[in-house]
Formats: sequence, C-alpha cells, structure tokens
Amino acid sequence: MINPALTLSHAEKRARNASKRATTLSFLASGECYTTLSVISDLLQVSEQTALPLLKKLIGEKILIAEANALPFSRLKLYGITAHGIALTESAHPQCREFRTGTTNPSHLMHHLEGQRVRIVAERAGWTGWLPGKMLLVENERRLKKLPDALAIRPDGRRVAVEIERFVKSRQRMAGIMGAHLAQIIAGHYDLVYYFTSHQAALQRVLAGVEYVIVDGAKVTLAEPHRARFKNFDISAGGIN
Repeated sequence: MINPALTLSHAEKRARNASKRATTLSFLASGECYTTLSVISDLLQVSEQTALPLLKKLIGEKILIAEANALPFSRLKLYGITAHGIALTESAHPQCREFRTGTTNPSHLMHHLEGQRVRIVAERAGWTGWLPGKMLLVENERRLKKLPDALAIRPDGRRVAVEIERFVKSRQRMAGIMGAHLAQIIAGHYDLVYYFTSHQAALQRVLAGVEYVIVDGAKVTLAEPHRARFKNFDISAGGIN
C-alpha cells in the first residue's frame, strides 16, 4: 500500500507541516509548557520517527528547548516552549511561562505527562477549554481553595474538574478533598469531578468508603446525588464520557 503522504503535493505537505507545528505550539503555550516526544506523537497522531524532525526544527528555530535525562537514572527527554515560542503562538495563554531546564520537579513530572495524555483523549472526544492546573493559579479560578489538575468543558457544556490520581490516597484525606470539591460545585465553579487513575478498583473502594464530608463547616452525609458528581476512570483505557 502506498503511503498517502507520498502522494501529497508540495503545497499540501507544507500545509500539513504547518498544521502539526501550530498544534504542537498551541498545546505547549496553553500552559502545558513542556512534554515528551511520545506525547507529541500521540497529539499529532503520527509516529515518533515522524514527530522528531518537527521538534528538532523547532529547537533549531529557538522555539523549543530540550532537556535530556529529566528524571534521575532515566533517559527521558523533555521538550519545552521558549519565550520566543510563546510570543509566536497567537493562541498562547497570557500567563504561560517559558520552560527552563533544571527546574522540573521529578516527583511531579509523570503526573504532568499523564494529565496531558488524558487531555488528548478528552479533546478528541470533543472536550474544549482545557485549562491546566498551573494556569488556574493565575486566572480568576485562583479563588478556588482546592485546585484541580485541570478544568475543561464536556461536549454537553458541563464543566469538569480533572484529577490525576497516580497513587491512591487514604479515606480520610479523600474525604477532605471531596468536601472541598463539593463546596466548589455548590458555588458553581464546575459541575463534576473526574478522577483518572491506574488503580481504578482501589480508588473506587476508597471513594465508596467515604460516608460523609465537611462542606463549609457543616457535616454532609454523602447520598447518591453527591456521589454522582464524582466519576472514576481507568487512565489506560483511553475512553472518556
């Protein structure tokens, strides 16, 4: 079978490359700031072999910079947007900051990348307005007492607080978090809370085991309408609704 890319005209190839470039920069300048080759290949729906020349070209143009060995004892390489790259991206979040090598918190890195994977799946399903947690610090959502990992809007218009749960928390700690989320749902900041985890069954047991929470100083026994606001997804399943 002939590769469709080989049949494209020169103008079509330029337009395709420009689209990949714009998608990459828009993603990073929205507040994601940095990512990996693997995530970019997923974002663009191309192989890593195809995505790598684009990233190298952007580095050559001083639009991106790279950091090798971003994790101890690892060859993980990060690609982050520069101030120049942000300035060239019309859709950039006004508070997005340039990537600086050596400043990434290793304990947060995988959490950040898993959130990007969830974002890609969600946006392919029609979600919009994805706002990474770090951008919530500088937008009007700073009034939130509990900052989710992201906020986004489902295709039906309902606003969702996204939480990436790499490790399952204790029931007591989860009760405190759920109470904070319920208070913010009542205040109208968002409608639902979606948890994404690799430990879905364990997290579900913890969520089910929370009998009551404290909302604005008052004890609230969790009933089905409260629990319906919290949804739990397998982060590796690749589905979202």
